[in-house]
Amino acid sequence: MGLNLEKALLHERQKEANEEQILRAYLDVLEQDRNLEARIAENIKEPNKPRLTPVNIDSMEAGNIYTERQIRNICVRYRLRFLDAALFKGDIPYEAIKTIKQIQNKDGIELKNFKIVAPAGLFRLKYKDKDPILFLNLGNGYYYKIHKWGKDLHPLRGMLMYPFRSFTTMFKSIIGVSFASAALMPSSVMMGPYDSSSFPIRVIFFFYMFIALAGLTSLYGFSRMKNFSERLWNSQYDD
Repeated sequence: MGLNLEKALLHERQKEANEEQILRAYLDVLEQDRNLEARIAENIKEPNKPRLTPVNIDSMEAGNIYTERQIRNICVRYRLRFLDAALFKGDIPYEAIKTIKQIQNKDGIELKNFKIVAPAGLFRLKYKDKDPILFLNLGNGYYYKIHKWGKDLHPLRGMLMYPFRSFTTMFKSIIGVSFASAALMPSSVMMGPYDSSSFPIRVIFFFYMFIALAGLTSLYGFSRMKNFSERLWNSQYDD
């Protein structure tokens, strides 16, 4: 039998057409995926709305669900903010978008109303160490952790920020520093040639230090600190 060139040519055209269809379908999938990721990025930066999107909590990892009280405690302890992701001025990493995309594809929903835990410097605050965590608002005081990025906070941040948690912690810190100063001062420095005991002098020195630190804190500390962490943790204002 001879070779039918016309049939061979038609077969070659059909093969190229099939390959082109496969390639076009693949490119369409990539384009849809890019559009979905762009839409997710827009939703993250979209201001939160009072009405939340219903989500299937059963399909989420229980270990990533936190209460508002737990988040508040962390923010107060380390002087962080918990605000709408729309106020976040940093970049959202691709890993966070990828996690949101996986949840959306699994449940067939579009997620919105995101919030972020981060130091105040990473937000566009009105009137105005970086370790953000992206959360999804589940409603009823529950939040789902989407992704954490950046470097860990300094291990001493909790101790350094302890005085700024509340008025009570500030008062305790002043008393602590005053007591330590009075207790650690060498007796040879405090006692004169006619003093038999350093205790009365230490008591006087304690009250002197307490009054001095309280005065400095009132004049300088409050003007710089502006407010306590228990009041600022979810405030979008600078002070």
